[in-house]
Amino acid sequence: MKGIGKNHIKSIQRVEEADLVAVADIDESAGRATAEECGVKWYADYEEMLRRDDLEAVCVCTPHYLHAPMALRAIEHGKHVMVEKPMAITVGEADQMVEKAKKAGVKLAVMHQYRTRPEFAEAKAILERGDLGPLYRVSMEACVIRTWSYYEGGPWRTTWRQSGGGALINQTIHHFDLLRWFVGRPTKLQGWIDTRLHRTQVEDIASAVILFEGGVHGVAQVSIIDAPSTVRFEVCGDRGKLVQEDKAIRLGILDKPIREFIEKSGKRGGGGPRCTWRDVTPEKRETDHHVLIRDFARAILEDREPMVSGEEGRASLEIVNAIILSSFRDRPVTFPVDRAEYAKLMAKLQTT
Repeated sequence: MKGIGKNHIKSIQRVEEADLVAVADIDESAGRATAEECGVKWYADYEEMLRRDDLEAVCVCTPHYLHAPMALRAIEHGKHVMVEKPMAITVGEADQMVEKAKKAGVKLAVMHQYRTRPEFAEAKAILERGDLGPLYRVSMEACVIRTWSYYEGGPWRTTWRQSGGGALINQTIHHFDLLRWFVGRPTKLQGWIDTRLHRTQVEDIASAVILFEGGVHGVAQVSIIDAPSTVRFEVCGDRGKLVQEDKAIRLGILDKPIREFIEKSGKRGGGGPRCTWRDVTPEKRETDHHVLIRDFARAILEDREPMVSGEEGRASLEIVNAIILSSFRDRPVTFPVDRAEYAKLMAKLQTT
């Protein structure tokens, strides 16, 4: 076993509330080696593993196209499920996962571990406190680099059939999860995707203009062809501005709300209220996969929703689906995304 599956195994081993009891991998040499190293049983057939009575929960760490069918089978066996991002390729598949988990009475969680990072958790806390007042605007850049060797190591990532997308669904769905977490639900967007430098079917650059509930205007640009990389959020409100870049946060608070300044200022034309900037040091905290694995285990034990539930994981996937649909249809897309229309588009892309 290699890749993200190794991360989940190491995370489970760090968590007191969970015990690793088995691994499933169609690669016999990798599966056996991992099982022997961990002192557990290896299965070539995950369905056989799911029949174990002592197995309460599973982590699905496979290529994207297997996430939904494997998670659904696990749910049918009465197992709780933690699924890697993206939880599925289409939002329609995500709907099935959420609905079946509820009917089966099992927990469904999605691995969006970026929420545990100190800088993002601190930004969320600032926004929740209302330090910026009513929000007006948000921008997001998630522009990084992936070389061709990345795809050579996992050819499934190059296709619509097995990956369901490129930069949007693979690398930057984490950032769309944060964007929605920070600002709220989108209502409408116009998106564009392109493949500029990678020899893949799927996109390596994308842009979107997004409207959110409450009238917040947003723009997002993502790519895997940027060097140096830029990961940046800017959130603007009536009382100030938050800028998060790399691991740093800058918070600018106005001496007078924008609405009041516009209505009552005697100055003509431009200018603005005075702004006091300060650097915010995020509170130290545990971060990464094991934090969500622990929360998932505790959610099962305490019979509550996990930190990133199936509904939460579905929300970022729906934004990604909307951008792809908008680009191919060359028109704005409203939320909720038309499930049938997107499934039809994906079916066509997966056969080309």
